[in-house]
Amino acid sequence: MAVTADARTTNGRRQLIDAAIASIREVGFYRSSTNEIARRANVTWGSLQYHFGTREKLMLAVLEELDRRFVSHIEAATIEGDTAEARIESLYEVIGRRYEDPEWLVRFQILLDLQYDPDTSAEAMAEVARNAKAAEASIRRLLRETIGPRAPRGEYTALLHAIRGFALSQQVSRAIPIPGTGRAVRDDEVRRFLHRLAIAEDADL
Repeated sequence: MAVTADARTTNGRRQLIDAAIASIREVGFYRSSTNEIARRANVTWGSLQYHFGTREKLMLAVLEELDRRFVSHIEAATIEGDTAEARIESLYEVIGRRYEDPEWLVRFQILLDLQYDPDTSAEAMAEVARNAKAAEASIRRLLRETIGPRAPRGEYTALLHAIRGFALSQQVSRAIPIPGTGRAVRDDEVRRFLHRLAIAEDADL
């Protein structure tokens, strides 16, 4: 069966986005030049220009794809458990494990660069804000399922920040190997963290 021009265009964009994600994961944001990304995607630099025009637009497409994956994962999830601790553990499995994924660091590196680069366009930042807002509703649903619909807004935010911060710290601990901090120790740290978080939530309810 012949491949249509539309299919080739879609596949080319996907190849470049996947190559950009892989490159940033492996060598970091600044070493992931357009030439390096095109090489990894096995396409020409001209093809990258055709699909995205600029590196900024490619990075925005990467953010959009990572946010799409994140929201799709969250929308398919539900929080389970009869106790605060069980529900918080369930929330961590849904959200925290995603923040532990190296893909989240890819997203974080791109966001930091866009935010602090003086050449970032206003349109780019507006698109970033739109993507973040789309994810917010899904995240808030999970937070309501975890600690109830009547909790103050600040409590939702504090719980999310606590889980996200702890999950990101797990990535740091893996990136900087310290003797005696293997997988079993990290898993125990997660359990202890969630237990303490549940105690705090029980005290507030």
